[in-house]
Amino acid sequence: MNTENREEQLDTKTPTPHHWKMRFLVALTMLALSFIGLVVSDVWRHGAWVYWRIMIPVFAVLSLFLSWYLRKNHKNVTAVTLWHELLHWIGLGLAVYLVSIFTNSGLIGRFEAGLMTLMLLSLTTFLSGIYVEPTFFVIGLLLGVFAAGASIFAEYVYTVMLPLTVVAILLVIWISRRGSAD
Repeated sequence: MNTENREEQLDTKTPTPHHWKMRFLVALTMLALSFIGLVVSDVWRHGAWVYWRIMIPVFAVLSLFLSWYLRKNHKNVTAVTLWHELLHWIGLGLAVYLVSIFTNSGLIGRFEAGLMTLMLLSLTTFLSGIYVEPTFFVIGLLLGVFAAGASIFAEYVYTVMLPLTVVAILLVIWISRRGSAD
């Protein structure tokens, strides 16, 4: 066995321990931004519409970065894979554009538009968790709970959502550590 083949085998079998750290860092950033969005939605009701629209490209960039980072050394990842993920997030942008049309025409209010945008971001992140990276699954679920909580538990939003955020962080740690053998 020559030295090059042996190095290739070592590279493919050796787990990269830093992957779980990047998964955790991106997920923690998303969770922190989500909780900040919950506070913004509670304190400034019209601010939810602005905040969640800003979060769409932020979440898209974080998701695409993590996907690229985890797969940058894999030979089976093509540009088509990254384009699929990019189109996934562009679809969210187009859906929020439709919500914007509904808001500007007066069909729905800014607070409701903010909740709809949060719900759409939740669904997109959840689906990204199914197809791209499992840590996004938990974040998508938590965003959905935030959307429901912002509308149902308005007076208890922090009492309910803060413990759920901590549980989500623990789940993300578990998922990202479990998947660190990539």
